[in-house]
Amino acid sequence: MVRRLAECAPATRIREVTILRPSLIAPQSPDELAATVQGRKVVGYARRAKNVLLHLDKGWTVRVQLGMTGHFFWIPDARQLPRFTRVWFGLPGGAAFVFEDSRTFGNVHVHRTEELPTVFAAYGPEPLDDGFTWQQLKASAARAKGPVKPFLLDQSKVVGLGNIWAAESLFAARIAPNRPLPGLSDPEWKALHKAIRKTLAAAIDNAFRVTASAEEFPEADLLACFVYGRTGDPCRRCQEPIARFVQAGRSTFHCTRCQH
Repeated sequence: MVRRLAECAPATRIREVTILRPSLIAPQSPDELAATVQGRKVVGYARRAKNVLLHLDKGWTVRVQLGMTGHFFWIPDARQLPRFTRVWFGLPGGAAFVFEDSRTFGNVHVHRTEELPTVFAAYGPEPLDDGFTWQQLKASAARAKGPVKPFLLDQSKVVGLGNIWAAESLFAARIAPNRPLPGLSDPEWKALHKAIRKTLAAAIDNAFRVTASAEEFPEADLLACFVYGRTGDPCRRCQEPIARFVQAGRSTFHCTRCQH
């Protein structure tokens, strides 16, 4: 999403703010957000975990927390807003930034840019940062005793891994999703660290490639998944049918032969 924003609107200004679902702004007020953002120039785009960041002039940043179903994108014509638009930002020439969220799990806030480290203080490390090591990943699980997959979904341990890419990373590392964390060896932590980075990098590239336009976000079956959503299909390594079970309230997919 951030790549698309930078591609579609490398330099722009927010002319107006329309909030169609005020509850997504709380505890800030819609008027406060609109007054702060309106008229500001966008000076950069960034991401932290599952937050899209619009850096504005004068030291302000709009933070769009995507939640499970949120999308944030540029459209050329604000008269054609998608069905589940919750907040939109009018831009010069009639274009707009749109926050669309069918299940309204996300939110939109504005912060002083200098406050962002505090806002994200509870977040774990970014797995694609150069400083992210397998030792750091292992250390974050030092006091955890549960299975490995729910651990990967905990944004306070490592950020950015949703249900799909946690399952795919474990498949790439050949680690079963229900393995207890204390039982993982150093070679397995190394393999998992490598798999997370490789899986996420490929997922971002592939998602960008298959996105036909800025407002279209494909489902997992278009993103070359090895296990996610493939219950009963043959494993692409060994031909064993992919299995599914519910883990911490989420569907988990894995190969019972390849992952152990």
